[in-house]
Amino acid sequence: MLTKNRGARYALVVILFCFAGLAAARLNQLYFFYPDSADYVLMARGLVNHLAYEQFDFPGSPPFTLRPPGMSLLLIPAALIAPYQAILAKVTVILFGILLLILFYAYLCKLEDSTGSSTDAEQPTRRWPVLCMVLLLANNPYFLLFSTLIMSEVPFMALSLGILYLIASENEGNRKRNLILLTGLFLFLPLLRTVGIALTLALGTWAITSRQRWRYLIPITGSLVTLGLWMLRNRSLNSDLYSSLILNNLRSAGPVGTVTSMINRSLTHFQSLCETLIPNMPGATPAYERYLLDGLTFLPGPLWFYSLVSLLVLAVSIYGMLQLKDRGGLLCLLYLIFTFVILSVWPWMQPRFVLPLLPVILAFVPAGLRTLGSRLGNPKSSTRKTLVCLLSVPAIALLCVQAMTDARLVTTNVQLLRNGETFYQTQYPSSHFSNFVAAGNWIREQTPPETRILTRRNDLATSGHRFQKLVYFEKTSPEQLHEQIQSLGAQYMVCFDENTIDGFPRHLLNDDLVYRLTPVYDELGVVIIKIEPNYEGTIREGYWQENAGLNRARTILEKFPQRLSAQVSYLKQLLEAEQYKEGIDFVKQLGTVQDVHLTNYLGWAYVGDRQFQQALTEFTKASQMPGHIALRGSIQRGIKLCEQQLSNKAANTKQNSAETPQRNLQIAQAFWKLTFYRKAQRYAQKVLESQNADEQTSDKARLILAQFDLINGHPEQASAQLKQIQNREDKEYQSLSERLELENMLAELKPEKQKAVLRLASLYQSEGIPGKAITLLSKAHGLMPADQSILQRLAELQLFYHLLPEAEASYQKLKQFYPEDGEVDAALKKITDLKQVPQF
Repeated sequence: MLTKNRGARYALVVILFCFAGLAAARLNQLYFFYPDSADYVLMARGLVNHLAYEQFDFPGSPPFTLRPPGMSLLLIPAALIAPYQAILAKVTVILFGILLLILFYAYLCKLEDSTGSSTDAEQPTRRWPVLCMVLLLANNPYFLLFSTLIMSEVPFMALSLGILYLIASENEGNRKRNLILLTGLFLFLPLLRTVGIALTLALGTWAITSRQRWRYLIPITGSLVTLGLWMLRNRSLNSDLYSSLILNNLRSAGPVGTVTSMINRSLTHFQSLCETLIPNMPGATPAYERYLLDGLTFLPGPLWFYSLVSLLVLAVSIYGMLQLKDRGGLLCLLYLIFTFVILSVWPWMQPRFVLPLLPVILAFVPAGLRTLGSRLGNPKSSTRKTLVCLLSVPAIALLCVQAMTDARLVTTNVQLLRNGETFYQTQYPSSHFSNFVAAGNWIREQTPPETRILTRRNDLATSGHRFQKLVYFEKTSPEQLHEQIQSLGAQYMVCFDENTIDGFPRHLLNDDLVYRLTPVYDELGVVIIKIEPNYEGTIREGYWQENAGLNRARTILEKFPQRLSAQVSYLKQLLEAEQYKEGIDFVKQLGTVQDVHLTNYLGWAYVGDRQFQQALTEFTKASQMPGHIALRGSIQRGIKLCEQQLSNKAANTKQNSAETPQRNLQIAQAFWKLTFYRKAQRYAQKVLESQNADEQTSDKARLILAQFDLINGHPEQASAQLKQIQNREDKEYQSLSERLELENMLAELKPEKQKAVLRLASLYQSEGIPGKAITLLSKAHGLMPADQSILQRLAELQLFYHLLPEAEASYQKLKQFYPEDGEVDAALKKITDLKQVPQF
């Protein structure tokens, strides 16, 4: 047998070398998948350095509870050899990919031998179906992608296949050894992926049905105890995220809503499974699309045809499982069922969750086909050859499609490695290619160790070695961003460059009144922004131009019309430019839309065009698509708005949809709150140009225009606007008028004007320009150094802006005045805490 199967083993070695070559050609220092990948690498080093599973890149090093520690444990050898190096971590995953292919081959051979329908002489010729399945798996672009990402999918698949192989190969001679191995694997299983509980439940159910299999309850018990301990640990830290989210969703949905949601989610995950079995299906958005430059070439034909073919493959595989139910087939069927049940209530929906089912399904396809063939009798040799050829044609076609996609994945990576900055300037790659590792090197070299950073991707810390906090800038309002800066004490922000058009609210580079946000680094798809006080309290020009995002999005789309990220960015920019009809027409031109971002933005385009019924349809569709959790807030707001408008019978009347002064004022006030001051000024001007504006509406519009003049540094024009306001009792009017009077009074500072200084500083703070208050108080303190009230206010603002040397000096002076003041001591302690250095 060993001699006869030598050819199959040689073929396997060739497949392994080809896969290893493709994977090696995909290696680079980028992390791609965030925040998971960097967390795994950081936590692995944390386990080595601190013997603790904690976030040592965040102040206070809180325990890490978001993901179990299994993947980080596997990366400990890489962390010991080359700390914080993505390439060696990726090599670890590639080795697990190779191990998976070997286990897959061995498992298939074991299943083939279990059929017992052929003689030993026939066995070598029957290895070709095994090699075909191995080649299909090794060639699958999903498998190649996740074998070169620092993610737990491929190690989990290898672990699962190891368990299935041990069960299938069990006999009287190795039963005790296999049980020990199974117990060890099941103890580790829930630490690698929480959803791995599906395999635990499947084996437990299978074991209970037969007394001869009760021994498997030992590893099952160990697995459940491990999972229980992990959950108890998280609950003791008030961070049991998974179970709490699931229970909250079940309570809020109710029985009927839960069942409906489970059905919809299961159908969505089934579609993802179909896309995994047959890559490049039309209408789908595979995970590897974002790692290509010019989009995908989809398979010809309708989506339903490939879904039907996938369903047929799944049916053949399930039939094979039933035929080999005593050799683990029934266990695998239960594993499929439990996986879908768990995913139907799982808080997140991502296509990668069904990837571990791919080798399980492929493993039983040969057995299913062989059994079906035997049911048809013993066909003639010519008939058998014809059937084999018919089956070979789609398999070869699929192999070719997968190989072309693999080649494009490799080609993209080669361009990245060869071209450097030119790659980003000419190819406009997606945000996944942004090199935060290089940006981290700049941070480590150019900033002091106590520097704190808000970053869009946490892999910055692997090279930057600074305290950081992960912030999704594109989902963060200016007010929330200010709160994030304050809570961390950040001096820098690191975000995507302008190729990722909606990756950062770039208008804040000009229009933030609290901070001066100045780019100091712009390379390899990443921008580093320095955070400083806005001492003038004004807006500026030069760093952002209106419609610049739309122009960039149009340029990228023209060059790469099939790229999904380009389509999404262009649609979003059309919405921001209030070109709603153009956005609707653009999506219609794309044909069938299967992406949650496009569907959500299409809903908002319909809202902007006041087609609320169509908008509600799109929002509802988006709420059932993969990836909807990340957009849940936007989708739910859209649904609620549409329902409110549709319930109002007058919602679609001409009077309501027409432009009115009151509506323009509301829009101006909303834009002002979002710091889109120029848009607010335009809408306020429309109010004054209208013939129907009443006195109150005009007054509020003039207040906005006066504020706009002030933030542009034109107090004379602001004063002229205020003089035209009729209602002099308005609080905003009085505040602005008092500010202008005090500024004129304090044009020349004198010691006797101390109260006016403090009052003007308070007005600056209430108007959201505390930086200007620092400028005023610094001048006053230079003139009146013994004034404790001015020094107190100045110290508070210096600490607010995290000007630590200045704040510490000010508070030390206050300490001399108030030796027992608890607030001063608390401030000095906060300064000490902000000076802490991370231990990398």
